[in-house]
Amino acid sequence: MQPSVQEIIQQVETLTTPLAEDEGFELWGIDLLTENGRWVLRVLLENTDGVTLDDCTRVHRQLSDLLDVHDPVPWRYTLEVSSPGLQRPLFRPSQCQRYVGQPIRVQTKAAQDGKRAFIGPICEVEENAISVVDQERGKVRVSWANVARAHVDLPLPLPGKSPEKKKRKSRRRQTR
Repeated sequence: MQPSVQEIIQQVETLTTPLAEDEGFELWGIDLLTENGRWVLRVLLENTDGVTLDDCTRVHRQLSDLLDVHDPVPWRYTLEVSSPGLQRPLFRPSQCQRYVGQPIRVQTKAAQDGKRAFIGPICEVEENAISVVDQERGKVRVSWANVARAHVDLPLPLPGKSPEKKKRKSRRRQTR
């Protein structure tokens, strides 16, 4: 009998946490999912100074060797190591605590108040639940056991001109 995806993620987390800490990172989270018909094992690292491409490459090499030895994933997969990014997924309530007051998007496993998606700022974090001020429903408390996915929902800047820059008025030198 093959282990469940959640059991595999737990095994990978147990192997990865000491490696990430030794390299000066926090293990932000692990995802094991299918994308375009192939399995992807995504390991997300966090650091207050940021995560560079060189950091990801170094950890990827070490982690790849470690996973080859312990072989926790019983099928073919692609290993990806990266930072969580701006629209970072939230894997635990403790991560949500860092974003109180910030907008997030929560997808639930089962419908709650007739909805499965809630968008708005986090207003409260408990040990096993989070509360969001949803755009349509107001304050909604979601049990962490019912969270399918959650991620920070910061607005991304549009390409082109920055709205913060003021246009310079052109001055023409007048000659007499």
